[in-house]
Amino acid sequence: ELLGGMERWLRLAGDAIDPADAAYLRERRDGFAAAAAALVPHLPPGPIHGDALPRNVHIGPDGPVLVDLETFSADLREHDLVVMALSRDRYGLPAEAYDAFTAAYGWDVREWAGCSVLRGARETASCAWVAQHAPANPKALTEFERRVASLREGDESVRWYPF
Repeated sequence: ELLGGMERWLRLAGDAIDPADAAYLRERRDGFAAAAAALVPHLPPGPIHGDALPRNVHIGPDGPVLVDLETFSADLREHDLVVMALSRDRYGLPAEAYDAFTAAYGWDVREWAGCSVLRGARETASCAWVAQHAPANPKALTEFERRVASLREGDESVRWYPF
């Protein structure tokens, strides 16, 4: 489950993060979990990778191979498409590359009414994932604080960076 690791990640963050930020993320988690349960998918449910990014596709002698399968499951296929949309909106994937992807796929998940729910859930989980690294990594703490601030401000244009 997308939001399932959050409590562990926030616990690992401990006192390194502001308790108000942890509470904010928990509140978002609960809201998005409830909203996700009520989604009507555009696509038939099926297998999803869970972290469907180009870096998780290796080209071998027999063609492409998916790697990093610990989040593989059967769920809303829109999950993997939201990952690509976030790659464009938050992580710097060029718009042209995203447009080529959606043209090849035949549909842009951003047109679906449920996109904002899955996007919000994924952004929330991503912040919690970064939080677990904050105790030992000052750059992770800085990035965590930037991400949470962008969520609080509702600014979807803030670029998120690796740390």
